[in-house]
Formats: sequence, structure tokens, C-alpha cells
Amino acid sequence: SLASRIFDNFSKLQVLNLQWNRISGKIPSSLFKCKELTYLSMYNNALEGSIPREIENLTSLEDLYLDYNNLK
Repeated sequence: SLASRIFDNFSKLQVLNLQWNRISGKIPSSLFKCKELTYLSMYNNALEGSIPREIENLTSLEDLYLDYNNLK
């Protein structure tokens, strides 16, 4: 799993590819502080729970891949 504050200091991050890493648990809330993120792939992991509403804060996001997880 990813630590809840892992993305706290990545406000300028634009591309994040974490596919096929067997990451479990919930999507860390600190991810939604990455306001410049344009590409996010967490495809094929073991993420679970709901997709947080805070995903709406990623207004620059163009590509999102969350397939093949246990998300609701």
C-alpha cells in the first residue's frame, strides 16, 4: 500500500504511472494535491474502496486509468 502522505510534496507532478505494481489499499488522499497531474495510471493493482470525490480536484487530468482494481 502507499503511505497516505506520500504525494504531499509533489504539487508539480504531471505524470504518474503506477500500473502493475500490486499496490493494495485505498488511493492516498495526498494524490489529490497534485494539481498539475495530466496522466494518472494505477491500472492493474489491488486498490480497493471508493474512488474519492477529491479526484474532481485534478482539473488538469486528461488521462485516467484505474481499471482492474477492486474500486467501486
